[in-house]
Amino acid sequence: MDVPADAPADVSAHLSRLRDGLVAATDLRGLYLYGSLTTGDFSPSASDIDVIAVTGRQPGPGTLRVIEGLHQELASSGGAFARLNCLYVPAGELADPERLHTYWYGDRFTEWELKLMTMAELAHAGRALHGPWPPPGLPPVRPGELRAHVRDQLDTYWRRMTARPDIWLHDQWVDFGLVTLSRTAALMRDGELITKSAAIRRLGDFGVPDWLADQIRRRRAGEEVPASEAERLTRADLARRLMTDGIRQLTGE
Repeated sequence: MDVPADAPADVSAHLSRLRDGLVAATDLRGLYLYGSLTTGDFSPSASDIDVIAVTGRQPGPGTLRVIEGLHQELASSGGAFARLNCLYVPAGELADPERLHTYWYGDRFTEWELKLMTMAELAHAGRALHGPWPPPGLPPVRPGELRAHVRDQLDTYWRRMTARPDIWLHDQWVDFGLVTLSRTAALMRDGELITKSAAIRRLGDFGVPDWLADQIRRRRAGEEVPASEAERLTRADLARRLMTDGIRQLTGE
């Protein structure tokens, strides 16, 4: 199992239990780790654990019940273990970014796509916890294709989010939005996939004041950053304006 040497020991043990449980429950062809654990940017207090399970076929209802029990047992440890996300992709379907697949998201099953960004992150710094590397059938993502994808995300999803003032009162939306803006800029301008920590260091490029960038960094490190209602309102207005201006800057619209 190819787990990064700097991964916490309890996380490595957790991933081993996940792999063994899926081998027992499914026709597991491959289990692949990507994201902050593979780029040296893992924060035990804030990061998700992101994996893709390639199976011989789409899991049926009986298998899903067994897998659900496995995930719930593992999530009961709390912390990052309760933030494990696993996309189940049948073998032969890794090249379709539009197809919906079974997705364990933290504490429940839903459906999600194997998006182009995920394909790129997997190819860039993924690790095989089970099965061959690289994942058979994973297509290369062309730089122009990826730039078009992230630009579309700004144009559609993030423009809609800037029209919702209520969500920017919450820490997670301020952090998620501004860090995504910085990471997207690095990809669109330089073709570079950067970590969240690197993105936080570049927030000043979009006019994010030092005090707000420091809050985002501290929250990612697991620190509580108190804010009054008035401070949240001021911060929400600022974050929405920064996002709106940043989207316009990157898309030219």
